[in-house]
Amino acid sequence: MEENEPIDDKDDEDYGEGSDAAQLIEKSKSSLRRYCSAESWKKRLPLLAWASTYKLEYLFYDVFASVVTSLTEIPQALAYAAIAGLPFEYGLYTGVLSSVIYGVLGSAKDVSIGPNVLVSLLVSSFGILHIKDFIRHDPKYIILLTFCSGIIQIILACTRLGAISSFISTSVLVGFGNAAALIISIRQLKFLLGLTFKSTSIFDEIRLVFANIGQTNYWDLIVGAVSLLILILLTKIATDVKQWQLKKDEVELSRWQRSCVWILWIISLSRIVLVVYTMTLITWILDLQGKSGFINIVGNVTSGINIQVPEIGNLHSYQAISVAIIVVPLMPFVLNYTVAKKYGRLNSYKVEDNQEFLALGFCNFLGSFVSAYPVTASSIRSSIMYHADVKTGLSSIITGGIMFISLLFMTPLMEFIPLASLAAVVFISLYPYIRIRVFKKMWDVNKLDLIPTLATFFCSLLVDVVYGIVIGIAVDLVILLLPIARPHFSMTITYSGGNQVTAANPFVTPAYVIQVESSVKYPAGDFLAEYLYDLTSSPDYVRPIILDFTHVSKLDITSVEYLGQALLDFHKVGGKLIFTKLQPLVYVQLTNANLEHMILAGTVEEAMDIVSEDVSSA
Repeated sequence: MEENEPIDDKDDEDYGEGSDAAQLIEKSKSSLRRYCSAESWKKRLPLLAWASTYKLEYLFYDVFASVVTSLTEIPQALAYAAIAGLPFEYGLYTGVLSSVIYGVLGSAKDVSIGPNVLVSLLVSSFGILHIKDFIRHDPKYIILLTFCSGIIQIILACTRLGAISSFISTSVLVGFGNAAALIISIRQLKFLLGLTFKSTSIFDEIRLVFANIGQTNYWDLIVGAVSLLILILLTKIATDVKQWQLKKDEVELSRWQRSCVWILWIISLSRIVLVVYTMTLITWILDLQGKSGFINIVGNVTSGINIQVPEIGNLHSYQAISVAIIVVPLMPFVLNYTVAKKYGRLNSYKVEDNQEFLALGFCNFLGSFVSAYPVTASSIRSSIMYHADVKTGLSSIITGGIMFISLLFMTPLMEFIPLASLAAVVFISLYPYIRIRVFKKMWDVNKLDLIPTLATFFCSLLVDVVYGIVIGIAVDLVILLLPIARPHFSMTITYSGGNQVTAANPFVTPAYVIQVESSVKYPAGDFLAEYLYDLTSSPDYVRPIILDFTHVSKLDITSVEYLGQALLDFHKVGGKLIFTKLQPLVYVQLTNANLEHMILAGTVEEAMDIVSEDVSSA
């Protein structure tokens, strides 16, 4: 090539394209290396993280926590299955595989996954066999709901949409939790009193309890009352023991005192185990002596795992679970994530929302093949895991193994568990969800928060808990979106020099300064344009309008079009609309829109100078 010969532009272009391609390939390789790195896989599969650093001294804590948790879960699972309207063994099915899967995929070591009292009430609304008996359900509908919930949760996790659950606010959770606690408590009264009847609603339940109060089984009442009182006492002791443990470095205890604290710690953690299995032993002894029948018991519990494929091809089944497909994937995740974050903060580890969604999704998806119903974290069992100082997710895996063994070999013993004791367990399990004091806090902080709370509460009582949640979320979203659709405007009157006068002063001709106190999205654009149009349509309209956009950070195309229409409206009546104090992005958006008759000013004073010049020229 000669010295003065020009370089071929095409060659240069090919070089640029080749460089871009090389950069793209390098970025792809870098992303692939990050995706396949050990740290990345440890985040997606937490089992790898804790297994690679596991120490032998962790084993005692993990085994102890899993034993106490699983023995606590057995009576809870039986009771919660009854709340869900399913045979008792379905609660056990729910606790087996979910614990193992969460131990592998879950990011919170303190969380105990399995049947939950609130979720049991949620699913009880679906798959009803007969309208006059809301207790009896067809399990195939609930299993299909579990399958669908798992699929949806996995999709949301893979698309990293875990943040969608943040649209379920504390207001809705408080309303749902209190309503659910009241509904479940009313339904448990008949077991506490030893009554047997069928009802169609909680109001019918209340009526029948009072109608049959004379038939109370006093054996059941004594068993239930004693169980409940002991559980309350041991729960209080558990709180005190935790306080003592926190102060152990401040107060010196003798060896005997430390032993007492340790024994009380064991007893308080095992409170449900001790109460339920003691009452079960009593009923078993009575049965051996031929005195069975005095106390109502669980009865037959089918042993073994029930493996079946969900009926995903039956359209009628989807009609039976209807709106639950929307609510059930989200609400259990919110409950689970709330518990996981709580213990994550206490133990200083991070909980990933999308990872929790993924873990919960696989728990439900795979659990549906062993006849499980939707799962989430249990507050009571997670508290046991935390206070037992659980070390890793191995505890959750062991818990699933113990639940599996109990299904194979321990079901004959479960039939002697008194129903009144299970009712007492349910009452204690509801305690974390009863939040009365929050109502006063809402009144003091933001009274509007009471609206979705009360809407959720009363709609759950009067209609259904699932529809109550949907209505509560809808009301909450309306309250959330209302300030966006109808932003607040503050209007002052000013004139050149920045002095302000009252609107009643007729001897000046100032401008209106309207400050928009939030961003203008498309619902607000129409509202602002109509507001400005009403001003121009007023018979005594004489003043220019200065729009102060100090608090407006962004516009959208719809809002810009509405503002363009407002400029035309002002031009028709010979008025002026001046935009001032624009943030950089808003300035770029308005200048790019190239609206007719648009006037921009840096400050209100500059805008007033424009007004003064127009008045002088006139």
